[in-house]
Amino acid sequence: MRTPLAILTICALALFALAFALLVGAARGEDRPADEAVERNNRGAALLKEGKPEQAIAEFQQALEIAPSSVVAQANLAYAYERHGQTQAAIDAYRKVLTLDPDHALARNNLATLLSRNGLYDEAIAELEEAVRRDPGNAAAKSSLDTARRNKALAAEKQRRIAAAVKGAEARPTDPQAAYNAARVYSLHGDLDNAIAWLARALDRGFAQLEYLSVDPSLANLRNDPRFTKFLEERRPVSATQR
Repeated sequence: MRTPLAILTICALALFALAFALLVGAARGEDRPADEAVERNNRGAALLKEGKPEQAIAEFQQALEIAPSSVVAQANLAYAYERHGQTQAAIDAYRKVLTLDPDHALARNNLATLLSRNGLYDEAIAELEEAVRRDPGNAAAKSSLDTARRNKALAAEKQRRIAAAVKGAEARPTDPQAAYNAARVYSLHGDLDNAIAWLARALDRGFAQLEYLSVDPSLANLRNDPRFTKFLEERRPVSATQR
């Protein structure tokens, strides 16, 4: 028979324990496999609360081997992947949750959040539009949808600014200020690898205002990177370093 038991589940939007009934779908009269699935799921949830997502993943995977149609264990596995930094695995796992239960609002919201975080704004928006379609009263989904749309617009503007700065720098290959402007734009938008690369090009082209690099507000993100200090030390003239 099926064994509904209170278990712990943790969702990206609620980092506290929630009570759910896990119906593992064991064959009638076979309680032992059902109980083992619940126990493994509970152990996984406890491990996740303790900050041990890798061990939690193993427990949730074992629970799903026993009860592959368990929405709760699948949702917990998805969140454990997310906590462990396995983004694509988390996305795939959230999609499996929605295959099992298309009305699982938290899983759809968490999936959309991950997609948006990884720049997949159109996919995120599609998921949230589906959430609102299924539940027009879902205020959280509506708010997340508005945020995803804003993020998409901001990302497009970011790419426009970067493209314009790089185009200008490439059109004037000997102009140090053009290269410096590209470095500033990249730094403003958090792309520190390209910021340093374009800063190096600016100096190679003759940009000489080294002291300004330490106070330019546009380079604030870059100054928090340890590579920036090393970069300045390597680029300063020997005479200036020895003063």
